Amino acid sequence: MEIRWFRSHTSDVVHLYREQQELLGRQMEAFRNRTKLVKDDIADGSVALQLHSIVPSDEGMYGCRFLSDNFSGEAVWELEVAGQGSEPHLSLEGSKEGGIQLKLRSSGWYPKPKAQWRNHQGQCLPPEFEAIVQDSQGLFSLETSVIVREGALSNVSLSIQNLLLGQKKEYVVQIADVFLPGASRWKSAFVGTMAMLPPLLAVLVALALGLLQKQGTRRVLDLREKLKKQAEKRQGERGAGLPTCRNP
Repeated sequence: MEIRWFRSHTSDVVHLYREQQELLGRQMEAFRNRTKLVKDDIADGSVALQLHSIVPSDEGMYGCRFLSDNFSGEAVWELEVAGQGSEPHLSLEGSKEGGIQLKLRSSGWYPKPKAQWRNHQGQCLPPEFEAIVQDSQGLFSLETSVIVREGALSNVSLSIQNLLLGQKKEYVVQIADVFLPGASRWKSAFVGTMAMLPPLLAVLVALALGLLQKQGTRRVLDLREKLKKQAEKRQGERGAGLPTCRNP
């Protein structure tokens, strides 16, 4: 009895079982140490082959052929590969073109994903930048960014869709108004006011010193006038109390 799994042609061996032995030396190099034969129900005519560490290059046509002394049969099928990708890395890149740039990066997608930005009203936002690159293993990495402007606030969402699986991941980002250049005009006014404070304080200090100096001068003059009047009063009192000298 022989059970042979193969790629497009029977000579392209994925896994070979013959006369109760697994002939791993006959495997294609790409499938070495990645297959496992499950033959618990082989007596009932049912076997399975597990393939591990899936990569995009595994997709394609496969076949399985069964041979024995009194029976033979063959079946073919197409294997499709899909990857949902990693959790995204979101970052605020700073102000740009009158708004703020929001960037997302994610990797490990297959096939090529489809990304879509939307504002809090569900309206599509055109990406400011988008790049989808395929690596040496055939997986896709996505990098996309959008410019968020005043009036498109509250919730900004991005959906990444796997078209083969019909599934998508959606991420919602909330951005506070204070981060937006258009909504932060008070900052420039505040900075301008702070810039005017040093000379303004200098003027106020000068005015205060001048006022204190005037008040001090007035106090000195008032004190002198008071002392002068007191001296004149005392002098008059002394003159009234002395005997009058007359010539004989």
